Amino acid sequence: MKRFLIIILIFFSCSENSKPDNLMTEQQMVDFLFDVNIINSSRSFRNISDLNYYNIKDTLLYKIHNIDSMQFAESNFYYSTNPKLYLKIYSSLQKKMISVRDSIELELKSKSNFQENESIDID
Repeated sequence: MKRFLIIILIFFSCSENSKPDNLMTEQQMVDFLFDVNIINSSRSFRNISDLNYYNIKDTLLYKIHNIDSMQFAESNFYYSTNPKLYLKIYSSLQKKMISVRDSIELELKSKSNFQENESIDID
């Protein structure tokens, strides 16, 4: 009897989680998590600049993405119980963050080169 209960428990614990009715797409998850990362990073610099996202409330972030906290929580739970999908989402998120970082670095380098050229005196 004990063995039967253990087998039943293992069977039910290995069953797949069903998709929530309001599951966010993988791209929606990437976009939402990207914004969360940007806002959280900005919050750490709140004393350095007035031009940051420190005052953005989580409710506004949900509104921007047309979701609610429950939809995100259910979607996040679903994807986190499917490691291949979750890894795919975070790989896409990482690529997006690297792409944005690289474009910012390129822009800063371009401005720096422009300023250097402007400061050169021609005799």
